[in-house]
Amino acid sequence: MRRNYLVYTVSTADLNSLIEAFRDSDELKNDAARKLSMHLTAVERFENREDAAKVAKHMESFLLILDQQLDADRISASAYDVLYSDATDMLAMWN
Repeated sequence: MRRNYLVYTVSTADLNSLIEAFRDSDELKNDAARKLSMHLTAVERFENREDAAKVAKHMESFLLILDQQLDADRISASAYDVLYSDATDMLAMWN
């Protein structure tokens, strides 16, 4: 179960908002935004069920997708840093 005592929390909705903002500012290519958002759709299902193990597993995959997008120059370094930081925070919440 998610650690309810945390003051600062990150959700899939927060990450999706960031993805949209970075796409709108051209810091994230459309295809990369689509891949990341689609992956978060699966994470959100597990988040809603409070299935910590599945959320954590899929957030690890999300981090790998982020790395791939950076390597392929489909995301700016600053957008990557923000998304990576928030994604690792979310992963820590559910671990």
